[in-house]
Amino acid sequence: MPDVYSKCGMNCGTCPWGPYAREKMTDDEFVEFRKRAKKILGYQPMQKPCVTCETPDEEIPRGSKLPPRSCLVRQCANKIGVENCAYCSRFPCGHVKDLGTSWTREKFEEKHGAPISKEDYLAFIEPFEGLKHLEEIRASLSPDNIVEAPTVPPLKTKIVDFPRDLPFSEDETEAFKTLHQLLATVKRSPLALSDTDTYAQQNRLKNRRPVFFRFLYNFGLFGELRDEGCAHLVIDSRSYLANRGSEKTLANWRFVKETIFRVLPEFGVHCEFVQLENAPRKGVTTGTGYLRDKGWIMKLTFDESAGGVAALKALKNYTAKLNETYGKKAFRYFSDIDMRVLKED
Repeated sequence: MPDVYSKCGMNCGTCPWGPYAREKMTDDEFVEFRKRAKKILGYQPMQKPCVTCETPDEEIPRGSKLPPRSCLVRQCANKIGVENCAYCSRFPCGHVKDLGTSWTREKFEEKHGAPISKEDYLAFIEPFEGLKHLEEIRASLSPDNIVEAPTVPPLKTKIVDFPRDLPFSEDETEAFKTLHQLLATVKRSPLALSDTDTYAQQNRLKNRRPVFFRFLYNFGLFGELRDEGCAHLVIDSRSYLANRGSEKTLANWRFVKETIFRVLPEFGVHCEFVQLENAPRKGVTTGTGYLRDKGWIMKLTFDESAGGVAALKALKNYTAKLNETYGKKAFRYFSDIDMRVLKED
């Protein structure tokens, strides 16, 4: 099989989704290969192979799902004009680190609770260890081979100023102001992303912001305020999944757990996932790691530094007012942290 690498370092020569690994297989052998991939990875290769991300957009056959034209690493590498990310002066940026270490032998052995055989490792896991491949390529390059990556201007951040003369008590107004400051801090944050002056990482940040804001918006609009030892908002599984809008990533439990749950505590916001007694026998996630619509709830609490109970109540009142006034457009105003709606009768 040829040594062909994707922009982010995946080995297209041995990738189960690529065109080469299946070349010498019979139809029956490929059926078994797909089943084994599903057992190891949780996914099975598509019948139609990826044409590799070295293929220019205009040459990708119509109907092909791989490589994805939306891949930010691929777009970034193409803009810089490098064969793959090993040739970039910013290597390894945060996105390449994340992609290149998301599927490793250690992670799958932890998932399965058992060792992965050498045969299965080489066939189904090793091709995706992109960072390792890129580091090997980088070690073989001379300084003259490295291409200087341009930086991109800072991402524009629209935040509407907190309105004056709200028709509330001093304490209520202070709670709304604290909530406004909290949301503004979240929006100005890199949200755990490094290298946000690179094309790929800046666009990840641009895509990540609405996911975080939809998460908080849904807790405000659909969450129930409870006091069970400490005040918190509770959202049930169906309300959570049915109101994701275009932020479909919120169904990916790994992203929610490893990104949203990990980042929000930096702002004094804490999340908890609770599996209920009536959870499905197959568990609360699918085999590919997406949340099922029953058997769990999520809880949200604010530290005193984030406004505590008063800010939780402000979040509920604010989102309810936005929804009442703007309906389907309400989330857009929430994303701009536009609280002028609170001045309306």
